Amino acid sequence: MGWLFVILGGIIEIFWVSGLKYADTLWLYCLTLLGILASFVLMILATKRLEVSVAYAVFVGIGAAGIVVAEMLVFGEEVNFVRLTLIATLLIGVVGLKLTSKSESERKMVRDISTELGLDELDEFMGEDKSERKDTGGLI
Repeated sequence: MGWLFVILGGIIEIFWVSGLKYADTLWLYCLTLLGILASFVLMILATKRLEVSVAYAVFVGIGAAGIVVAEMLVFGEEVNFVRLTLIATLLIGVVGLKLTSKSESERKMVRDISTELGLDELDEFMGEDKSERKDTGGLI
């Protein structure tokens, strides 16, 4: 379930980032705001199940690569080998950096944020079995 949240949140991020650039009506700005909220709620829920560093790296990678590809395919940006190579390098760098760092404070921060926002109740409403949750040393 955690990976589903990360992937869905990353896909939603592609849409809201494009919305920031192309929104020109109140309705589109509202949809953009809704996308921002949805992607971050999904990310917070995902980090309660997965390591923060790995989940964030995948989330950012989906967003960064997806936005570049969407700009090229949907909005007519120039398809450029150098641009594609640079975005691939960026993704490799983000994933590499995030995989090499494991922070206890990140897990505590996610727990605190999710409690403050009331996402624990949403977790329980969705029927998560706490016994399936990855052991994080009691931090999450």
